[in-house]
Amino acid sequence: MKRFFLPAVFLIAGCQLPSAETDVLTADSYLSRVPPVKTAVVHLLNEDVSKDDIEYKQFMDRLKPVLEEKGYRLASPAAVVLRLKFGVNKEGTISVKSNVETVVPDHPVDEPVPAVTTMYDRKPVYEKFISLTAVQAGKEDRQFWKARVSKTDFSPDFRTARDKLLYLLSHFIEKDSVRRVSAPLSEAEFYQRYVLKYSPAESSAYFSGKPEVVRRYLRRLQNKIDANAAAFRQCGLTRGRKVVFTVSPFGTLPAFDLQSAFDILGEPVAQKTRVCVAERFEGLLEPPVDIDASQPMAVEINVE
Repeated sequence: MKRFFLPAVFLIAGCQLPSAETDVLTADSYLSRVPPVKTAVVHLLNEDVSKDDIEYKQFMDRLKPVLEEKGYRLASPAAVVLRLKFGVNKEGTISVKSNVETVVPDHPVDEPVPAVTTMYDRKPVYEKFISLTAVQAGKEDRQFWKARVSKTDFSPDFRTARDKLLYLLSHFIEKDSVRRVSAPLSEAEFYQRYVLKYSPAESSAYFSGKPEVVRRYLRRLQNKIDANAAAFRQCGLTRGRKVVFTVSPFGTLPAFDLQSAFDILGEPVAQKTRVCVAERFEGLLEPPVDIDASQPMAVEINVE
């Protein structure tokens, strides 16, 4: 009879599959009436965040355009009070199933035979949310409308869901959702409508957002490089060069290859210059959010 041995180190085979659906967005909104005058002031209801905190200021920089698109103008005196609460709630844990390869040896000298073992674990689940209620200034028991949007997944970071929540919120301000609606949000829709600002007529169901995310990342980096041409000249770089690089998830520089931009063989660059250029180049990098950081990328350093 064969004996089965479970080694101390597991090789994870495939992805972890949650037993409950995650990465779901939810919208729930009510409408009594649209305010006749839309001058507004925001009242923050969070107990752990103040209006002086950078988290609030960054969030308001993104919420303000959403409100302005609906005709609201933050000003005093205000006809409308917008009661705002946003953040993260821990929703408990769910069971997660993993397929793990174990080794079943027939004999100490035989080739090991892989076998799949199913294992279960518990993972915490978090709800990121934005809640906004519009009431009449001076008569705050009179509500105009209210909207709450949320996203449930495994990340405790509000910023991972912030933009998707704002996109959803923009469609439920001054609207009655009829009932609480929960569903995944298409990445193609979100990226085209929110990030690229396409109208529905410009959007495509066959759009792939991942290449566009990389292009926008490289475009931002190229603009920074062009704005810092003088700094690269100070390193001793005298002509344009192509840079092939990889970037870590933290925005650091694991690999950096400074090539000639004008001929196939390239030209040697002094080590002191290469070190200087690499240091200044790394200072311009952003963390590659939603980008496959394992793939090399390329930009041009122009010094003219």
